[in-house]
Amino acid sequence: MSSSSPLPVPTFLNDHEARTVDALAGRIVPGDERDPGAREAGAVVYIDRALAGAYDHLQPLYQSGVRELDQLSRELHGASFKDLSGDLQDAVLTEIDVVVEALPTEHGAESDGDGAVRDARRERLSYFFAVVREHVLQGMFCDPVYGGNRDTAGWRLVGFPGAHWGYAEHQGELSFDAAQLPIKTLEDLRAERASVDSNQWEAQR
Repeated sequence: MSSSSPLPVPTFLNDHEARTVDALAGRIVPGDERDPGAREAGAVVYIDRALAGAYDHLQPLYQSGVRELDQLSRELHGASFKDLSGDLQDAVLTEIDVVVEALPTEHGAESDGDGAVRDARRERLSYFFAVVREHVLQGMFCDPVYGGNRDTAGWRLVGFPGAHWGYAEHQGELSFDAAQLPIKTLEDLRAERASVDSNQWEAQR
């Protein structure tokens, strides 16, 4: 990974946490400069800003999740998660990718011995991974105003035209290729509105 931080202006995640979440994003939606994925789309920026705002209740989950993910990665492969190769990162995620419907408690089964401790940690990590995966997808496909979907990479991937004031009747037909429309963000709409307001004001002078 590049020596520069994945966060242009950090708001909650520290550098190590940001690099770890960014590495997770790269395994969830892989990509490169020619075919952008979640890292290239800046999903970690969206997550960082969300954790400082609407998702602030999930801050402890991210902090403990990164710590336990690193602990497991070192036990299995001798390095923190962000420092593993892509193949080894996938191997770690395969270990924890199970269905968990709710965040496991801190105790409970852990009193039964080392095996139970490992199982409880695996469940916590599974829950953490599920939450991160959801947030990575949000960061991949949100409007860029929220920090992710850099250069509308996510929208380009699925052929979504973004934010438009409205659509012509033929554009709503199943046979219409939405990729023909120019991609517009909320910022584009604000600029259009400001231009219209300015023109109207000039016309009234």
